[in-house]
Amino acid sequence: MTLRRRIDVDNFVQERQKEIEYLVNKALNHAGDVVKEKVSGGEIKANMQEVLPLLLYEALVTNTVAVLRLVAEMLEQDESPEQSCTEH
Repeated sequence: MTLRRRIDVDNFVQERQKEIEYLVNKALNHAGDVVKEKVSGGEIKANMQEVLPLLLYEALVTNTVAVLRLVAEMLEQDESPEQSCTEH
């Protein structure tokens, strides 16, 4: 796929700032929930050496999926500029 027009990333982010904040918070909360379950279940110990890698992994995976979805929306918006920004 070749992009022929410039994508205004700043504008895209500004228009979706609340959604992006929500997705980041959701990723962090999900990561915290996974860690809490693993510690409660005895799968990992409640120390930085075991909690931090899992917390970072879960946050990155969830956030990566959200970022890819937003990029896909940005590219779709670029392909069809006549669509409103609220269409998903």
